[in-house]
Amino acid sequence: MIILRTLLLLFMLCPVSLYAAPPENIVARVDGVPITSFELQRQVDRVLPLRVSFHGGVSAEKVSEIRREALDDLIERGYKVKYAIDNEISIPASKVDDKVKEIRKRFKSRKAFEKAVGAETITGLRAAIYRRFLADKAAEVAVGLKTKVSDEEIKAYYAKNKHTFFMPKQFRASHILIKVDPSSNKEEREILKKKAADILERALKGEDFFDLAYYNSDDRTKYVGGDLGMFHEGQTEQPFEVALKLMKVGDISGLVRTRFGYHIIKLTQLNEPRQMSFDEVSLKIKTRLEKQRHDELYAEWLSSLKQKYKVEKFVE
Repeated sequence: MIILRTLLLLFMLCPVSLYAAPPENIVARVDGVPITSFELQRQVDRVLPLRVSFHGGVSAEKVSEIRREALDDLIERGYKVKYAIDNEISIPASKVDDKVKEIRKRFKSRKAFEKAVGAETITGLRAAIYRRFLADKAAEVAVGLKTKVSDEEIKAYYAKNKHTFFMPKQFRASHILIKVDPSSNKEEREILKKKAADILERALKGEDFFDLAYYNSDDRTKYVGGDLGMFHEGQTEQPFEVALKLMKVGDISGLVRTRFGYHIIKLTQLNEPRQMSFDEVSLKIKTRLEKQRHDELYAEWLSSLKQKYKVEKFVE
């Protein structure tokens, strides 16, 4: 009687049948909540393109593995749906209607839409959509609303881990690259080195660096005058970084050879290493703590649902 009253209440809140699926199309149940073969296939179709190998193929064994994982994901969703039923959580029917309309727009006519839906029927599709939305709502109620952290917690975390919020030395530089093919011979390399040296001489004499890069550099940054933007220690080739560390803002380097070729570097900005302030990192800390709390609460919640609800599988 309790279950019957709960279901009647749920149907009054949202006129979508959670259980709309012929028995032959049910591949599993979570305490009565059905998982259909259509839902399973959609889940597989969603994941499969992400698992295609470099050569474009997917082995039969891999497809079977994906199918098992997809079923496990849907069973996890089923736990949440059952929790929603037990806790009288619902969503408006209008949300399902909007989603069905969105899908319907992909087809030229209603007849084409119904043909694509096929044996699942539109009623079955609406039920599947409702179960998905209901699972999301259950997770939001059971976990999402409990993950907020206070300003005091954020400040305490910063105080305890202040040493980890440290900005390394940052550079901003422009460069001109004369590319050298690794397979080039000595004579070809000498010609390119001479070209780079001539450009360097022009730069040192005061010719506009932006223009020199634009008309001579072999790097795509030529279109912004060779500007590399901001970067920190460890992000560039070692010879490049060694040269930067010997420069002052406004300096132009000598020729710097890397595996790409000959560089001429102009240092335009230098930020020394510094401790980051609380205001700079508070949002990052908040996001980190809330994710950590969410993951912990979600794992505990899901574990409790697995202990409470019975799962029946009709396929492997």
